[in-house]
Amino acid sequence: MEGENRLDIKKFYKKKANYLSKIYEVDATTGNYIIEISLDKYTDVFNDWDHASFKKRDIDPDLVFFLESCSEDIPLKYGMDICFYLPKEIQDKTRERIIVSGLKTYYSFYSHTERKFLKESYKKYLGYIIVSFIFLALSYIMANFAQNEIVYVTLSQGVNIGGWVFLWESISFVFFKRRKIVHDIKTYERLAGASIYFKYDTIK
Repeated sequence: MEGENRLDIKKFYKKKANYLSKIYEVDATTGNYIIEISLDKYTDVFNDWDHASFKKRDIDPDLVFFLESCSEDIPLKYGMDICFYLPKEIQDKTRERIIVSGLKTYYSFYSHTERKFLKESYKKYLGYIIVSFIFLALSYIMANFAQNEIVYVTLSQGVNIGGWVFLWESISFVFFKRRKIVHDIKTYERLAGASIYFKYDTIK
C-alpha cells in the first residue's frame, strides 16, 4: 500500500511538471522554469506612483502580483528564472543591473521581515502557552478549594476559559498561521535567489 502511495505521488509530480512545461519555458541546462515578462521600457518594472530616483523606486504592484502568482504555480522543489524581454534599441546594462539589484533587494527585505516576524511570534506564543498553563492550574486550584462559593466558582470558570483561549491561539499559530508565514518566506527567498536576465528584440 505504501509503495502504491509513493507511485501515486510520483505520477502527480510528473503530471504537474507536464502541465507546467506547457505554460512556462524550461531551461534545458538547469531544469529551471522561466517566467517570461515583456516590457516596453525599463521603468515598467517600477511603481508609477513612486517618483523617487530610478535606483530607489519601489517595484510595480502588478509585477509583484504576477511574479508571486507564478511562484504559486511552480512548486518550491523546482528552480525558477526570470527573463525580461525589451526592445533592442533601449538596451542599457546599467539599468539591467539596477533592476536585478532592486528585485533581489525587494524580496530579500520581505524575507528578512517575515523571518523577524516569525521569530517574534515564537516568543509571543511561547508566552501564551506559559500563561495558559498558569491559568489552567489556577482554575483547578480555585475549583477544588472553593467549591461552594459562587464567586470563586465563577472566577475559576473564567480563568479556565482564558487558559484554553491562550492555548488555542498557540495551537492555531503552530498548525495554521505558521505554515503560511514559512511558505511566504520560502517564496520570497526563491524570488530573491532567482536568476534574472534580459533578452532584446524578441518580444513575445
